Amino acid sequence: MPWRDCWVALGALRRGVAVQSSVDAADGVKARRILFSLGEHAGDMLAALDALDRFERAIVECDGPSAIEAHRLNCLVILDRLAANGQPRAIC
Repeated sequence: MPWRDCWVALGALRRGVAVQSSVDAADGVKARRILFSLGEHAGDMLAALDALDRFERAIVECDGPSAIEAHRLNCLVILDRLAANGQPRAIC
């Protein structure tokens, strides 16, 4: 997949996280496929996966709204950083 397609998929993932209020297994798998397809350094990808996991766990475990929002914002910051890094190191 060309970088432009990956960038579009990452943008869609970011928009999804921004409005997400529940967790769906199929959406989670799709989100992780997008992250793996980016070909970023392992540290960047692990940070994004960790942030996404913590955000989804907060929703599933019915954490308070402020905790869920904090995890959402952290996830969005990391996704924004991935998008701002430009082209990935490997082709998707």
